[in-house]
Amino acid sequence: MAVFTLLPPFYEKPPFSDANIFLERIAQEFSILIERYAYLKDAFDHDVFIVNEELVFRFPRTRRDTDYLPYEIAFLNDMKDKMNVVLPDYSFIPKSGDFAGYKIIPGTILAPWIFKNLNRKDKEAAVTQLIEFINRFHHMDLHDFAQYQPREREDFIAIEQRIEKELVEKLFPKLPCNEVEIIKNFYIEAHELFQDIPNRCATHGDLYAFNVLWDRDTSQIGVIDFSDLLIGDPAKDFEVFYDYGREYAEMAYQLYTGPKDQDFLRRVETYYKLHAIYTLLSSQLGALITFEHAHLRFRQKFHL
Repeated sequence: MAVFTLLPPFYEKPPFSDANIFLERIAQEFSILIERYAYLKDAFDHDVFIVNEELVFRFPRTRRDTDYLPYEIAFLNDMKDKMNVVLPDYSFIPKSGDFAGYKIIPGTILAPWIFKNLNRKDKEAAVTQLIEFINRFHHMDLHDFAQYQPREREDFIAIEQRIEKELVEKLFPKLPCNEVEIIKNFYIEAHELFQDIPNRCATHGDLYAFNVLWDRDTSQIGVIDFSDLLIGDPAKDFEVFYDYGREYAEMAYQLYTGPKDQDFLRRVETYYKLHAIYTLLSSQLGALITFEHAHLRFRQKFHL
């Protein structure tokens, strides 16, 4: 059964393109005077632009993500009044449908170090909002969810062999022998753990700290990036809480009303660590992140 492929798939080319091509499309399609912009090159599957500090435009980088964009937008339109968090509201959609934009969601990315500096009240407010979002998400009827063409675990199995090949050829030569053995043993244990996942439900599919926003002024959570909707293991969406610390993962689990099982939190920790290996490997496949930074994150998550 696929392990790494429960994470978002690798992009097919490094995220370095001519910004002017994208900016011209935005300006021409929507008659926007672009006075300033930021090009977020670290996205895995989209070229992302912040325009005039007001608008977010996402250009899918693969055919799959381009074809999926209408389903992502439809899902978000249908969820507008059903979720307790702020969601992207796509209002800039060209006739071609090959990219789209929305007004920026207020707040800052709730990275682990940002969360760490919040006071206790705000930390609990953030976790409470996130778990309520997850509760609503995980209780969606799968028949209704299917209209948005979510992927399932089986859809990823075909590229698992590629991941294993890339690990051996491109990552392992960069690591000391003890870390290679740690990854190999962890990978074996993860395979065994994921052999029998007792429940599946509608999931966000890529819910981790860097897809969460926190508005300090309103104490409101926002959630972004819905291009990886998945019918899968409910534990996968709990990775975000491990980003903030085991204490908050356990707090969220107590408030969780979706399908639980005895290995739930063990799988959450496994997904959390898998993401570190995934990021480490992607640093060797053209990602913007440096090997040194990815290696540091790997060692932190594995307590090395």
